[in-house]
Amino acid sequence: MLQIALWMGVLEFWTNKGNVTMETMFQDEARVPGNLGFDPMGFAVGKSQEEKDKMELMEIKNGRLAMLAIGGMIHHNWITGEALL
Repeated sequence: MLQIALWMGVLEFWTNKGNVTMETMFQDEARVPGNLGFDPMGFAVGKSQEEKDKMELMEIKNGRLAMLAIGGMIHHNWITGEALL
């Protein structure tokens, strides 16, 4: 977990040009924290806008489900003190 938090902090620092303090991180009003744009690797090249919108919605839903799943795994470990099998 520490590695994930550290790497995401580095990524935010890099994409926001070092503006990470509360006084400076919201200077660019067009920037949404954590939003690197949909399809940064170019998998949606040649797709229609409708297909891209559908892919983006699926990505958001899967990301939310993954966040719930990891939260459940962490809390299982905290409450029971046992690793998942």
